[in-house]
Amino acid sequence: MLRKVLLAVVMGTLGCWNPFSPPVTEPPGGQNELPPLDTPEHVLENLNYAMNHKDIEIYELVLDDDYWFREPNEFDDELDDGWGKERDVELVRKVFEFFDVFEYKLLGGQRWREFGSDTDSLQAQLGVNIEDKILEKGDPDDHPGEVWEVFSRPVDMYMYNYAEDQGYIVNQLFEFKMRKGKDGLWRIVRWTDYPWNP
Repeated sequence: MLRKVLLAVVMGTLGCWNPFSPPVTEPPGGQNELPPLDTPEHVLENLNYAMNHKDIEIYELVLDDDYWFREPNEFDDELDDGWGKERDVELVRKVFEFFDVFEYKLLGGQRWREFGSDTDSLQAQLGVNIEDKILEKGDPDDHPGEVWEVFSRPVDMYMYNYAEDQGYIVNQLFEFKMRKGKDGLWRIVRWTDYPWNP
C-alpha cells in the first residue's frame, strides 16, 4: 500500500514537471509582476529587472518621453552631447541582442532632490534638505516648476558574447534624475554616465 501511495505521489509530481521546459523568470522577490512606477525606488527596481533580463519593453517603460542620456566625454562629441529616448532604446536593444550574458548590479549611493526654478511653494511644502539642489532661472539644467529625485550610484556590469568570445566588465557612476509625470508615475528623465574607478 505504501508503495502505491509513493508511486501515485511520484507520478503526480512528475506529471506536473517538464524537464525540457525553459526556466520561468519571475520579477524580484517571487512576485507575479513588477511594482508600478509609483515611487523612484520602484523605477530602479524595474530598471534592475529590465537590465538583468534584457527586457527592452520594461526598459522603455522606465524612461520619460523627454528622456536624455549623456556621457561627458572630451574625446567623443556624440557621447558628450547625448541623445533622446528613441535612440537610447534602439542602442540598448542592440546591446541586449548582441550579448548572451548581461549582468547589472546597481550599488547604493547618494540621493537628493533637485528643485527647478519657480518652486518656492514646493520648497516650503516639502522642505529643503542640505543635500538638495535648487536651480536658478537660466541654468541649462533648469526644469521650472518641477522637483526631480536624483540618484547617484555606482554600477557594475558584465557582458559576454559566446560566439565572438568577447566580454566586458564595466564600472561606472550613473546619475539618474526622475520626475513624476501627469499620470502620477515616476520615470527617468535624465541619465548621465560618469567614469568610476572603485
